[in-house]
Amino acid sequence: AARSILLDRLLDPEGTLGDDRISVVFIGEGGAQNGRMAETLNAAAKENLPLLFLVIDNGRAINTFTPDVATNNDVFLQGQHYGVPGIKVDGGNLKDTLRTGRAVVDYVRTKGPAILQVHTYRFQGHSPADPEHERGRKAEKMWARAEADPIKIFEASDDAAGLDLASATKNVKASVKQSLDFAKNSVPPPRELAKELEFPDKPDTDYNSRAPPANAEAITKATVDPAKLEECNKYIGELQALAKAGTISIADAVNLAVLEEMVRDPTTTIHAEDLQAGSSYNIPKLTQQTFGKLRAADEIIDEGHFIGKALGEGMNGYRPIVELMNTNFGIYGMAEISSAGNTYATTGGQFEMPMFIVGAGGTAPNQALGAEHSQPFHAYVMGIPGLKIGTAASPDAAYGISKSMIRDNGPCFLFLPVKMMKETKGFADVGKCMPINKCALLHAASESAVSSRKAVTVLTYLHGVKEAHSVLDEIRAEGMDIDLIELRSLKPLDMDTIRESLQRTNKVAILDESTNSGGVGATVSALISEQCFDLLDAPVRRLCMDDAPVPYASSMEQAVVKRGSDLVAAVYELTHKKC
Repeated sequence: AARSILLDRLLDPEGTLGDDRISVVFIGEGGAQNGRMAETLNAAAKENLPLLFLVIDNGRAINTFTPDVATNNDVFLQGQHYGVPGIKVDGGNLKDTLRTGRAVVDYVRTKGPAILQVHTYRFQGHSPADPEHERGRKAEKMWARAEADPIKIFEASDDAAGLDLASATKNVKASVKQSLDFAKNSVPPPRELAKELEFPDKPDTDYNSRAPPANAEAITKATVDPAKLEECNKYIGELQALAKAGTISIADAVNLAVLEEMVRDPTTTIHAEDLQAGSSYNIPKLTQQTFGKLRAADEIIDEGHFIGKALGEGMNGYRPIVELMNTNFGIYGMAEISSAGNTYATTGGQFEMPMFIVGAGGTAPNQALGAEHSQPFHAYVMGIPGLKIGTAASPDAAYGISKSMIRDNGPCFLFLPVKMMKETKGFADVGKCMPINKCALLHAASESAVSSRKAVTVLTYLHGVKEAHSVLDEIRAEGMDIDLIELRSLKPLDMDTIRESLQRTNKVAILDESTNSGGVGATVSALISEQCFDLLDAPVRRLCMDDAPVPYASSMEQAVVKRGSDLVAAVYELTHKKC
C-alpha cells in the first residue's frame, strides 16, 4: 500500500500535489518477532516508503507472556540496523500517546518509515477459544479497569479539567448503539452471494475487449524516458517477429506479454528476484531498465514480502506481476497468496485483487533438480479460494494466457514447464488474449480408433504435454489413439471439453505432475467420477507422482515421476483389458 502512494505520485504528479498520505501496518510485539518483520523493514528503508509500523504492545503473544518467548521486547529498536527510527510510548497516557503519535506521523510523511510502539494493557482475551484461566481473570480485570484504562486515567488528570467529557461519552455511546442497531437490523446476505464473490471477473471474460486506463498512452510517455521506451519497443518488435516466425520460446513469449502490457497500461508493475538481470528465464527482461525501479522492483530473496507488496498494490488500483523464477519458492509466500485469493470476498467485493503470479515449475522426467525444486506447488495452491490457476506448455498458450491474466481483476497463477522454458519454441498470436478457463484439444483420436473402442482421453499439462506427444506415434502404431487435452485451466476446470471427449472415448487417463495424495489428478478424477460417471467404460486411470520426495538420481526418480512410457502402458491397458 505504501508503494502505491509513491506510484500514484509518479504517474500523476499534478493530481497528487500536496499528497501527504501514509500507510500504516498494525502488528503486535509478539508478531514482530519474525523474519518477515526484518524483510519489511529492509524494503521500507530501501525504498524510503511512507510507512508507519504501529506496534500494539500488550505484553502477550496470543496468551503467552511475550518475555517468555522473545529475548527483546523493544520492537521499536529493530529498525536501527536499517536506519528506521523508532520510539516507545506509554499507551495508558493519552496525552503522551497523541503527542508522540503526531510527531511520528509527521516524520513518516516527510522523511520515511518509522516504528511507534505503544505499550498498553489487554483487557480482553485473544479470542473466544482462550483457555479458561484467560476468560476468568475477573479480579485482574476489575483492577485494570480502575488503574489501567487510559480513558479513566485521562479523566482523572489535570488535562481533562474544563472539558465536557460527559457529553462526549454520551455521543460516543449513541454512535456505537446506532452502529449495533444497524448491524442487528440488516438483512443477512443471500446464499448465492458467496459464489458470486469467488472471482471479480467471470471465468469466461474476453480480455481482448478490456481497454487500458484513460490517458494510459500519455501517462506512459510522460513517465518513461523516450529513449528507453524506444529501445523497449524495438525489442518488443524483435520478439513479435520471433512469435510470427514460430521461433519464440515459452520464456520469451511471457517476456513479450509482460513488456506489451507494461507499455500498454502504466498501472502494471512487476516484482522479481534478480530482475535487473532478467531472472533465470528473461521473463522480466528490460522491465526495470525501461520503467524504473518503482514499477519494476528487483527484490530480495523473500517471496512472501514481495508477494505482499503486490497484494497492497493490487488493492490500491495497480496490476502487479510477480515472477517467482521457480514456482516452488512460492511456498514462502503461501499466506500472502491465500490473502490475495480471499480479499475480494472478505471485503464484500469492495476491493478487486488483480495479481499475476508466474513462474517455471512442475516435474519433468530426468529433471535432476532434487526434492525441494520439484514439488507440485500447483497442487498446493488448488485449495485456495478465489485463485485462478493455469498452465502453459507452448509459447502460444504462455503468451495469450499471460496477457489475459495480467488484465484479470483477480489473482491468477500461471505455471510453466521448468525444463521447456527455453527449448520449446513455436508461434504466438501477437496481440491476442486467450481464454483462461478452457482446456485445449491438441490431438483428436481418429474416427476408426473411436469406433473400434481403441481411443482414450488423455488429460495432462506442463511436461506431460511433451511426454504425450513423444509417444503419440507409438500409441497409434499399436492401433490405438488418444484425444490429447492440455489442462490449461486447472481452476476453474473446463469440464465441458472433458465431457465432450469422454462422449467419444469413454475412457480417460490423467498424466499428472503432482502427487498421488492431494494432487491435481485426484481432483480431476473425482470431478469426472461425479459428473461423467455414466460415460465411463473403465475406472479413471491416474498416472501421478508417487508420494515420495522426488530424488535427484535419475535411476531412483523413475520410480516417482511418470512419463511417456507409462502413458503407453495405461492406454494399452484401458483399450485391451476387459472391464
